[in-house]
Amino acid sequence: MIQRKKISAIACLLFVFSLMPWKDSTTAQSFSHPMINAERVPWTDLSYRAKNFMVAVNTHVHLSLPSENEGQVSLLASPRSIPVQPSGSKVYLLTLNTNIDPLFRSAIRILNQVWFDPKRASALGRIRLRRGRDDFKKSYRFTQHGVFRIRRGPKNKKEALLPPEQWTDVKDTFYSYDISKLGCPLVSERLILIYLVSAAVISNKTEPISLCVFGKRQLHHVQLRPEGLHTLKVDYIERTLQSETRRKSTVEALKISILNRPIDSVLEETEKFSFLGLHKDIAIWIDSKSRIPIQVSGVVPNIGKVALKLSEVKLRTGIF
Repeated sequence: MIQRKKISAIACLLFVFSLMPWKDSTTAQSFSHPMINAERVPWTDLSYRAKNFMVAVNTHVHLSLPSENEGQVSLLASPRSIPVQPSGSKVYLLTLNTNIDPLFRSAIRILNQVWFDPKRASALGRIRLRRGRDDFKKSYRFTQHGVFRIRRGPKNKKEALLPPEQWTDVKDTFYSYDISKLGCPLVSERLILIYLVSAAVISNKTEPISLCVFGKRQLHHVQLRPEGLHTLKVDYIERTLQSETRRKSTVEALKISILNRPIDSVLEETEKFSFLGLHKDIAIWIDSKSRIPIQVSGVVPNIGKVALKLSEVKLRTGIF
């Protein structure tokens, strides 16, 4: 009788483990080499909105091809390690502008800029600027052995009124890692995921894409997992150079869940992963025909579930 109970308990455990959505080990991880084609991306601009009784959020994403000189000037020089270089002659730039207007607090403006390799989705450099509360400007350079960061902030309220270049609270940090030991073929960045879901070959029948992604201070093992086709209502403006069309209909959308596990680091406190301000149950919904990301959903701390719905898209014409 005891033996039967042991067998039954083991069987139950095996069943529970088989249902777990994520399997991970910081010592032996499996990462993907996704097939990426920049020409698959149909958009250059995406605008999203979300609003409830607590907060209104407006987010705009812009994809561009800066000149070689602009890229060199913008990328921060690192005093440690060898900077990551693009695999080809082109470097893409993703710019994210977000306005957050809470009901009982002052508005917050956030700017993110990420320079990356469009062929591999590897990050080269990044700037994060926050104004309105807890002001800061953080500049990053991705290297072969970690990420170098310069943090700049105002030392008092009076200095907060000045441009970021005049803030005097400055600190340099280097977040080191060994991607060869971790098995990471490359290190990507959170914002690049919005590009990847359009540029990579991903469908309801493909395997999940697993990547090393740098958050704010540490690496995360991030998985883009297709979760089936769903019917979704859309209402957005579609712009081209020649026309403007309102798309109000029901579409078949592929839900891509963003799962993550932090990779071991020297940080005293494990960093919580976030994407476009969302922290849990994060998913990107892409139109199965156009590959346009029409919705981003998830949970915002102290607010609850939020759905950033596409309000406007500018379609890409020609090749960068």
